[in-house]
This record gives sequence, C-alpha cells and structure tokens, in this order.
Amino acid sequence: MAVMMRTQAPAATRASSRVAVAARPAARRAVVVRAEAEAAPAAAKKAAEKPAWTVPTLNPDTPSPIFGGSTGGLLRKAQAEEFYVITWEAKKEQIFEMPTGGAAIMRQGPNLLKFSKKEQCLALTTQLRNKFKLTPCFYRVFPDGKVQYLHPADGVYPEKVNAGRVGANQNMRRIGQNVNPIKVKFSGRMISPAEI
Repeated sequence: MAVMMRTQAPAATRASSRVAVAARPAARRAVVVRAEAEAAPAAAKKAAEKPAWTVPTLNPDTPSPIFGGSTGGLLRKAQAEEFYVITWEAKKEQIFEMPTGGAAIMRQGPNLLKFSKKEQCLALTTQLRNKFKLTPCFYRVFPDGKVQYLHPADGVYPEKVNAGRVGANQNMRRIGQNVNPIKVKFSGRMISPAEI
C-alpha cells in the first residue's frame, strides 16, 4: 500500500503571481511512503490461529428473566414431548416482549427461557438480535434430558455469509430452465427432483 504526498513551494506574493504559476509544476515533488512488509503476514497468522467453532453447552442453572405471568400450561407437553430453551447474555437489565404475550425483564448476564414451540424461540431471537443487538441461541430438550443444539446451526446466523456453508434446497439454474409444469403434472409418473 503506497501513499502519495505532494509538497509544494510556498505561494508567491501577489506581485509575482504570474511568474510563479509557470514555475509551480517544476517545484512539486512526490514522496512515496510504503508500509512495512511484516504487517500483512502478522494479520494472516491471526486469521489462521482462529479456533474452530464448537457447539455451546447448555447450563441448566442459568437464571430466567423476571416474568410475572405464566406460559398458560404450554410446558405441560414437555413431560411427554420436548421443549425449547433459548439462552443469551445481556449487558444490562432491560424489558423485552415475550412471544407468548406480556413483557419480562432480562437479567444482566446470562438468561435462560423455556418455550413449548420452536417458533417462539425464533420470534424472540429476532427481537433480541434487532432491538437489543444480542446473540441468542436455542436448544431442544427431550423428556429424557438429552439436549440438542439447534440455532444458529454452524455458529453463524443464516443471513450472514459463512465460508464452507452448503446451501439447502438449491437449484443451480435460472427459472427459464425449469421443466414445463404441464409435462410434470400430466406425465402419469412420479418425477424425482433430479429430473426437474
């Protein structure tokens, strides 16, 4: 990376300004400043030393936000099926809207909240990311106590670019290259997605 600086001779007085105009180009000189060659490899080393992403673990002792209402019995199904847990780290106590209705106060530090549906976790995730600039993640907890990490699946939220992420349900073609729907509908046989 080079930086160009131009230095110029002091401006001439008003009386001799006509003469100085002709002499200005000769009085200019260029100075090139170059950065040290060591800086680029140091940045490359830091990028190479970045540890691989690992799935976070769920701490069941994390406190819940302060909430005066109830879930309306929605967690009773957790005794027979599964429930969902969302966790996040808050910088300060703030009021937020619950996806089940009402409001709660998130605690400073770690927070853990249980929901009966994954959609409720997604709704709260959207609110926490947009309004409070937090990075929540959520899990599925089965009745036998087994925990499955769900979102964000590879540590990066879906709308962000992540090197190595494989697209799901991607068709690498333009819409004009699609098969005529009439041939598919009235063909009398099942057509696999690979044929389409």
